[in-house]
Amino acid sequence: MVGTIVLYLINTKMNRQITLIRHAQVDIDNSQKIDSSSLQKWVEAYDTAPIHIESLPSRETIVLVQSADVVVTSTLRRASDSAKVLGVDVYEKNELFNEADIPKVNIPYLKLKPKSWLVILRLMLLLGIGKKDASLKASKAQAKKAAQRLLEFSAEHEHVVLVGHGGMNWLIRQVLVKEGWKLEGKGSHENWGTTVLTTTTQARSYTPHSKETQA
Repeated sequence: MVGTIVLYLINTKMNRQITLIRHAQVDIDNSQKIDSSSLQKWVEAYDTAPIHIESLPSRETIVLVQSADVVVTSTLRRASDSAKVLGVDVYEKNELFNEADIPKVNIPYLKLKPKSWLVILRLMLLLGIGKKDASLKASKAQAKKAAQRLLEFSAEHEHVVLVGHGGMNWLIRQVLVKEGWKLEGKGSHENWGTTVLTTTTQARSYTPHSKETQA
């Protein structure tokens, strides 16, 4: 009798999840109305400002993030500070996940609070208004690269979390949905809001079995 090893191929389904989370509220003055020409300077201050100490995630969000295999963030302070509040180690900080640029506008005589400007301009960006604007093209290209980076992580890990930004997370979501990922619920782009996307992939494994044969 001769002993041989036979390998049996087993196909199993693997559930994958990518969770997109918007950062905490930023601690910066938003009370003064400014014109469009002053907005860029305010955005630069916003990018380096700390998060508000009273802006905290829900217990459900903390549990969700801490269940992840890999957590990544943008390189902006509000994203990395938010990851610290969530109590997780960040595997990678990547500028691909930074917030989408806002369209450049010049609207004289109109003054709005900075965050009101951001809401209007990001809506223009996300709805594709002003399609010739360079910021829209650049942000869409950035979102494709960011989504591809998340897919690379997802190929090796079941649950990947990105702590990022409202506008870029929305664009990344659009790319992932086009790639066949399923949006669970509506998702949220408010501070600490979560957007969950899932997919099912085939995973192959080989199980060895011994078998005796006649010599």
